[in-house]
Amino acid sequence: METSDLVALLRDNGAKIRKIEGQFFMRHGWINYSFPQLAEVPVNRRLVQMLKWRYPISVIKMGSKIKNGHEYILRTDSYSLEGFRKQTRTTLRKSLSTCEFKRPLLADLVSFGLQINRQTLKLQKRTDNILTDQRLWEKYISSFFDQPDTIIQGAYRDGVLIGYAICYKLGGKHYFHLQHIDRNYGTYYPMNGLMYCVINQVLANEGSIEVSDGIESFVPLPTLNKFKRYMRFERVPITRVYVLHPVLVTIFYPVVYVCVHILKKRSVKSQVIRNILNLYYGHRLLSRLVSRCV
Repeated sequence: METSDLVALLRDNGAKIRKIEGQFFMRHGWINYSFPQLAEVPVNRRLVQMLKWRYPISVIKMGSKIKNGHEYILRTDSYSLEGFRKQTRTTLRKSLSTCEFKRPLLADLVSFGLQINRQTLKLQKRTDNILTDQRLWEKYISSFFDQPDTIIQGAYRDGVLIGYAICYKLGGKHYFHLQHIDRNYGTYYPMNGLMYCVINQVLANEGSIEVSDGIESFVPLPTLNKFKRYMRFERVPITRVYVLHPVLVTIFYPVVYVCVHILKKRSVKSQVIRNILNLYYGHRLLSRLVSRCV
């Protein structure tokens, strides 16, 4: 799949994607993300100037020797059970023996997938109408269902879809797009089996794989991060910078100054303050790097 194909698909499903200075950006609420979010984007002064006055926050993944985050990536040509630690092998064997993994029926994704999405987003305390509105979800998943370079795997238990995973190839690299399971069936470890089957399907077709399972969140998610490491994904250093509207910089700076120079805190308990610090540091890093941009 080419980036233009993915952009057209998402735009057709209501995504707000614009092209600015030759680069795609997707708007989510009041945050503007470079698109695809896990692909590196070249940055220059003109792009930064245009973004900082148009959007409150723009998030960009770019290439740099200075790293400030991590992405979970698996690079391998073998993904057999013997390559996992003992505990993971046990859960994988249980998953593979108690669930059936196959390409799901579109009707199952439309009905059971919608229920799974609603449960997942409720637990995560977030909203996304495309995933939870029946009409929008049916259109969205139908658009992905027969796309080239896209793998959709379903986990079934007693004939019922209890989880699904979508993985697509873009620019020579694979990306997990959606991975949701019904938590009522968590004791069967369907997510382990889904990832295992998707990755081995790619290996069967291509012989090797480089696949991303996303960027590490601001919010500490130790259980999720441990799961990714147990599935053999590695924390690869990346650079993620933030273009902040000048008004936000003015608001954030006193908070940063108090924490760093007055209180001299090495760790902050408030997640809101941690988010402000991370955004401001990413903004300052961009300021350092943009002077080197052509």
